Amino acid sequence: MKIMQTRNRAVVWGVLLSAFIVGVVLTLGQVPLAVSQPVAIQVKAIKGPVPMDGANPIWENVPGVIVPLSGQTITTPMHPNIAVKSVFVKAVTNGKDIGIRLDWADQSKNDTTIGPQHFRDQAAIQFPVNTSGAPPFQCMGQSGGTVNIWRWNAEWQKDLGKDSAGLWDVDNEYPAIFWDYYFEEPAGGVTYLDRVGRSMGPFNTGIWSGNIMSDPEMRAGSVEDLNANGFGTLTTQAHQDVVGNGLWEPAGSIKGGCCNGPSWRVVYKRALTTSDPNDVQLKAGAVPIAFAVWDGQNLERDGMKGISTWFTLQIPEVSGGGQPEQKRPSQ
Repeated sequence: MKIMQTRNRAVVWGVLLSAFIVGVVLTLGQVPLAVSQPVAIQVKAIKGPVPMDGANPIWENVPGVIVPLSGQTITTPMHPNIAVKSVFVKAVTNGKDIGIRLDWADQSKNDTTIGPQHFRDQAAIQFPVNTSGAPPFQCMGQSGGTVNIWRWNAEWQKDLGKDSAGLWDVDNEYPAIFWDYYFEEPAGGVTYLDRVGRSMGPFNTGIWSGNIMSDPEMRAGSVEDLNANGFGTLTTQAHQDVVGNGLWEPAGSIKGGCCNGPSWRVVYKRALTTSDPNDVQLKAGAVPIAFAVWDGQNLERDGMKGISTWFTLQIPEVSGGGQPEQKRPSQ
């Protein structure tokens, strides 16, 4: 092979500029770039229900994969200096449901956005709705390439466990607050009598507009089931099929976990297949999967997050007893 050499600076700079322009066009056009052989995350077959507690001993012997994350720097808002550099991923299936556990190091627990200075910890899993062919653009999909996103929310997790009132609200964050009320409401301003101290009636426009962020009764749990087909298109699904459970571990001492220090461990669970056409349908074989993490302490929110490239979730054929099906030898 003959190698061409040149000392013409104009030619060299022209080649570099052309490469830069091509990269920009591919990025702005949301064209998925070819990558090397993707790393496979092996889904382990188990018997019985998928354990929602990330500390359950079943998770100890499940093989995990460290997924590197980088700052989202393609569109605003962006945050190149992300706090979480990697996430540790494990997955199991019993032939009916799939469970995916994410672990990552996090020095602080951020699970409220009541004050304007607060931002929550979050983590998301992303799948292409159409799993055949090349996956769409890894950042929120693209036109004609819809993605299904499962986003766990530390604040929603806190809301599930907060006393009989259910929600951590303004009066919890600021105990000395003075509550006013409208004349149409009962004395004290309470319209949902089972939610002490909160005015959640006709003057809560978030609830009356059907906003899942405002109305906890719309939530299936601490995970929001969403779709997107490009930047600015993120939409909550009408039917929520994913449930989750997250726990912040101050010492990170869980056997088989990612870290020795403070960390989150979050378990997602969903049926392998659903009747919702907006959901990814998970069948045996290789399924593209990607991840994102937000650290609230680092002021990360919206597009300011750590993201991964596409990985491969390798789902086994599982019998009704939770065991991988044995292939018969050829006759």
